[in-house]
Amino acid sequence: MVRDLTWWQVIGLALLEENEVKVSEILTNRWVSKKADLSESKNVRATIWGTLQMHTVEESETVLYKQRQVPLIFDKNKDKSWKILKSELEEQAPELYEIRDKVNNFNPQSHNIIKRYVFTTFHQSFSYEDFIEGIKPVMSDVESDTEGSVSYHIEDGIFKKLCKRAVSDPDHRYAIFIDEINRGNVSAIFGELISLIEPDKRKGQENELVAELPYSKKEFSVPSNVDIYGTMNTADRSVEALDTALRRRFSFLEYMPKPELLADKGENGNGTVAGINLVKLLSTINDRIEVLIDRDHTIGHAYFMSVKNIKDLRSVFKNRIIPLLQEYFYGDYAKMEMVIGPDFFEKKAIPEVKFATEAVDYQLEGFVYHIRNPEAEDFDMEKALKRLLNKDNEE
Repeated sequence: MVRDLTWWQVIGLALLEENEVKVSEILTNRWVSKKADLSESKNVRATIWGTLQMHTVEESETVLYKQRQVPLIFDKNKDKSWKILKSELEEQAPELYEIRDKVNNFNPQSHNIIKRYVFTTFHQSFSYEDFIEGIKPVMSDVESDTEGSVSYHIEDGIFKKLCKRAVSDPDHRYAIFIDEINRGNVSAIFGELISLIEPDKRKGQENELVAELPYSKKEFSVPSNVDIYGTMNTADRSVEALDTALRRRFSFLEYMPKPELLADKGENGNGTVAGINLVKLLSTINDRIEVLIDRDHTIGHAYFMSVKNIKDLRSVFKNRIIPLLQEYFYGDYAKMEMVIGPDFFEKKAIPEVKFATEAVDYQLEGFVYHIRNPEAEDFDMEKALKRLLNKDNEE
């Protein structure tokens, strides 16, 4: 909990427990000492002094600090001890009482879930500053039209925050899950971590490496109890593949579509819809795609996981399967017909068209394809799927 609290909050909690004390005593309080352990402050005492002055009430006779920020809840006595004004606290930051009581009355429950992982998605705008650390603007809470209402501070990124948690909890494993890992500029995002994430370069290992981070100038190493998982779609050629330097630092596991997972889906959990076997349906489509394109373009079982009835099947084909095949085959409807059957298309004779030039090198087929709407009332979906499965002549 302390990790997510600000300095003024932990100092406020300390003064609630200690009453009127000097900075040296605030330093030893459980809240502040824990915050100091988690903080990258080079001078914790100076941080405490600055925070106390910044949040001192304006009526104070002992503090002349001008750039104050809400909440204004502290004051300094003439003997240099500090106190928290409970009347101001109740008005400006009553949540401190709730935080204190929550910790003091904590009752461990075996069913409580402790989240030791984080999730993120890489994209073209995702940067080193988001992943490790960066300089971010902070708006002042004080209403003012003068300059200085915006300040800047170094903020930890999602991975660095996870590593700090893992360091303070070495008995448990932590993990980060990165979706679409190849959509970001991986070399720029990982920066010096490209070397630090190797197992033998981790903190405490034989070949431990420590890097100085460019913004905070702090030394940093990756804990051994942090795992990195990334997902990527190898069929997506619109993004760059992982560079060799990073690729060799990961183990790669291939996850192909699993039609067998559809065996307990469909109507009444029996793996069928209107007599159509979902496992056989997906397997048949993917066998044909693998022959016509490659195995990387086979369709995932997730498309059919939520199918409960024939209406759902109509929707899946209209809005997901057919548009995907159009992308795969670049408008080659003859190959699409080979995959899903003729009932999804209507062949129309080529109209009388007068071209600008004679079609010397272009062989007209005599007809054009029009995709039929599987959700139309006059579309026989069951018949179309039976023909897809080559069952139209059975019985």
